[in-house]
Amino acid sequence: MSNEAPGRLPQARVSQTPQLDERRALVMSLQALLNPAMLQVVAALYGRERSLAELAEELGLQPSVGHGPIGRLAFLELVSVRSEGGQLLCRLNMERLRTLNGALQRLSRDLFADDKRNPVVDEAEGFSDKERRILRAYLKGERLVEIPVQQAHLRVVLRWLAERFEPGRSYPEREVNELLKRYHPDFATLRRHLIDFRFMERAHDHYWRLP
Repeated sequence: MSNEAPGRLPQARVSQTPQLDERRALVMSLQALLNPAMLQVVAALYGRERSLAELAEELGLQPSVGHGPIGRLAFLELVSVRSEGGQLLCRLNMERLRTLNGALQRLSRDLFADDKRNPVVDEAEGFSDKERRILRAYLKGERLVEIPVQQAHLRVVLRWLAERFEPGRSYPEREVNELLKRYHPDFATLRRHLIDFRFMERAHDHYWRLP
């Protein structure tokens, strides 16, 4: 049984919140902030401190920091609770919100950085940073997601493709087709562009890479 006197609100146990992994805490906090009842609490506390009793009465919630939406927000340290004059006062924990925002920014950077990494492009030699950005836009792994329409972009992609061929070696058309099919199903268009943009030359159904 509880040792608390009848009618007395339970003491906040914010200081006993377990130390959570940053990403786990971030997910749990975002889930709480997307809950309509908890979002109402956050809106009611924005910019001011309020008593637990007043807050609970206004929102029709249980006046407890151990249960319900207010208790959940206190557990996650999104709401701070202190005792003064025999009543519990609640306010948003802005420092905690800033910490979680920083965690979200770091997670976002990590996720987008993973999307932009492409070892095939990173290992390509002789390309400028701008050209590498173009290659990353069109290559997923070593597969072309599309053949560029813009000539400046097409030239960069064709140069990269041309370097898949050994210099000084003559390739029969069948072998050229098989090699280009590794990167995009429309090998005929790629083969034609390589000739038109003077990355390769052709004679008697044989192709070779130009310097």
